[in-house]
Amino acid sequence: MTHDCLDLIDQLKQACNKLLWISESEYPFEVFCWQNQTASDLTHEKLLDFTHHSMNTIVKTDDFDSFFEVVTQPQDWYGDEEIATMKQYQQLVATLKQRLNTLRVYRLGEINLDIYIVGQTPDSHLAGITTKAVET
Repeated sequence: MTHDCLDLIDQLKQACNKLLWISESEYPFEVFCWQNQTASDLTHEKLLDFTHHSMNTIVKTDDFDSFFEVVTQPQDWYGDEEIATMKQYQQLVATLKQRLNTLRVYRLGEINLDIYIVGQTPDSHLAGITTKAVET
């Protein structure tokens, strides 16, 4: 793995540290890097192959900014803990935008979702973060 990819992984791990994606359940984030892959080459079939999902798994895409909007925008009812979490999410989004291009959010499955936030590194790798969500 390249030095840049290892550096990116470390930065993303720090940005995700102790963050949980909240749906009907709470799940942590994991960081990944798929070497020698480009965003233009990432088909739904390749994504399912990389993530070891069945080829008949439903794949939906979300807009990156829209996906994170719910956790990066302040709410009137936020206390100190919620504000701290919101700021950590804002830092995560900033890190992803600074280090990756062509960011996309992929939602794999139904009800029990695997979520992949994928972007292109400057040295032609795909990298990002993944989590899970439960949506009924």
